[in-house]
Amino acid sequence: MFTPKVVPLNELLADIHTHKIALPNFQRPWSWEPERVHALIISVAYRYPAGSLLTMPVISTSFALRPFEGSGHELIAKPNLMVLDGQQRLTSLYQALYRLDGVLHKGRRFHFYLDVPHLMSDPDGSIEIGDPFLNGALFDVLQERDGQRIRYSGLTPRYRLTTSEDEMAAGALPLGLLFDANGKLADWKKKYLVNQSNRDMDRYLELDNTWSNLVQPWLDRIRNYPFPVVELRADMPLSAICHIFEKVNSTGMPLDVFDLCTAILWAQGFYLNEKWDETKKKFSSGKIISMQPLSGTAFLQSIALLDSIERKRANPGARLAVACRKHDLMELGRHTVEKWWGILVEGYREASKFMAEQGILSERILPYTTMIIPLTAIFADIRHRNGEVSVGAAWPKVQQWYWCSVFSQRYSGPVESNSGIDFEQVVDWVEGGPQPEAVRTFTFRSDALQEISSIRNAIYKGVLCLLAHTGARDFSGGGRLNTSLFYETRQDHHHIFPTDALKQLKIDDPRANTIVNKTLISAAVNRSISGRPPSEYVEIWRNRLEVPIFDDILRSHAIDPGNLSTNNWDGFVKDRREQLRKMIEEVCGGVFQPFSDSIDRITMDIYMDDE
Repeated sequence: MFTPKVVPLNELLADIHTHKIALPNFQRPWSWEPERVHALIISVAYRYPAGSLLTMPVISTSFALRPFEGSGHELIAKPNLMVLDGQQRLTSLYQALYRLDGVLHKGRRFHFYLDVPHLMSDPDGSIEIGDPFLNGALFDVLQERDGQRIRYSGLTPRYRLTTSEDEMAAGALPLGLLFDANGKLADWKKKYLVNQSNRDMDRYLELDNTWSNLVQPWLDRIRNYPFPVVELRADMPLSAICHIFEKVNSTGMPLDVFDLCTAILWAQGFYLNEKWDETKKKFSSGKIISMQPLSGTAFLQSIALLDSIERKRANPGARLAVACRKHDLMELGRHTVEKWWGILVEGYREASKFMAEQGILSERILPYTTMIIPLTAIFADIRHRNGEVSVGAAWPKVQQWYWCSVFSQRYSGPVESNSGIDFEQVVDWVEGGPQPEAVRTFTFRSDALQEISSIRNAIYKGVLCLLAHTGARDFSGGGRLNTSLFYETRQDHHHIFPTDALKQLKIDDPRANTIVNKTLISAAVNRSISGRPPSEYVEIWRNRLEVPIFDDILRSHAIDPGNLSTNNWDGFVKDRREQLRKMIEEVCGGVFQPFSDSIDRITMDIYMDDE
């Protein structure tokens, strides 16, 4: 599957410069800051391990390729090799050591130097004896916007390095000369030693000997640094490449399958990145799916679902899976993506309406970002095959599947497999088939409501959405909660019995921070009730809004006004948990386990947190 070998740095950088080595276009941009480049150069010079490189021969045009940053905008030759892992390190070394125009980071240029007088002052006379001097000799200088370069000690300027004469006078050797093939490094050395010796031959020979012992060895170490290279087989499957990238890029720039698909489709003449950017702009301008973070990978997964179910319907006897796994995405061709793109966009529009109706007012309270994959595919498939009118008729069943999935925390599990199963089963159910697994097997442990206290949990966020779905109103009398009101009044999840009030009432109950004691309250109202016993703030708001109005607002949040006005904590907990349970049962059906009144503090919040 692979061949290990060692390649010296000078060979790698030369091949990057001539474009014999390139990058697949799905690689993320180079991003290292100067501090990381500095540390890498030290590791190379000291012959510390700097990680291995992962490469692959270029034998076809399966991937779009591009040059390393700093080596030109377009490839000037056909590359022999592409680097799959090591881009950040090689680009850093190429810009710092191979080019005189320095390292470009966030629009600013940094130039790396060796302080030659410092290196040559090593009292041991050898780099192998005592503490090495290179760490103190390596430094970088920011090029100012007016082109000036000044080396500082703290905030104090030491000397100017704007011209080659400045560099020579300071003994600051530009590391961009290190690999120069035109003899510029030899010229720099000669001029520097001549100036330092005042043209005295004996002194010149003495300095030349010191250079050979204390400067040249560091330059040779850097030039000949032996990089371990793992070269993959040229016919490595795309699925294997994707898996490798997910592992090797875990500490660098994250890369997902969307980037690989971008490169694969580029070779077929389809510019996925541009198409996706265009689509996102349309969604943004039309306020489409505003409560859902947009992911290009999720969009492709929905396309894979639509395409795989069509192929399965066309071949009923074949053993074909409805799936959206990574390798399914990499097998999507241009024709398939173009065919389903517009259809899926309409699926996103329908999903946006549906999600708003379910009370998902903001990404803040969205139970699952991943449910967008099957949800949009469901609406796209129904609309594409049966027309727009059929979508509305399907809502009740889609809604029941949606809430069953949220309150069973189904999408805390394997997203890809559950998406394939649910998509196929829900569209079949809509057309008269059996209930999907998520609905048929739904069971809810009621005690979850008085155990979960983290908003990262799907059940917690699901309850907040369900309250908005069933008509929860703004505490200050602003009407039914909607997206505009949510943002205008800065709604968030807050305590109904404030924690300070519970302390005043000498109530110590672990259920105080659970969803039973939380609801959506605006920032202004929360400030007005903060720390007050419920009886006190209920009286204040009854006077402001009149008793029936504020009591109706409380009921819209599944809160009994009587329990609040009497500070009845136990009555409040038992009543509200039951009201929330009934709300969930109304949208899910299924089996509900009874509440327990013996709450074990150790078991609190045992549920998985969901992003």
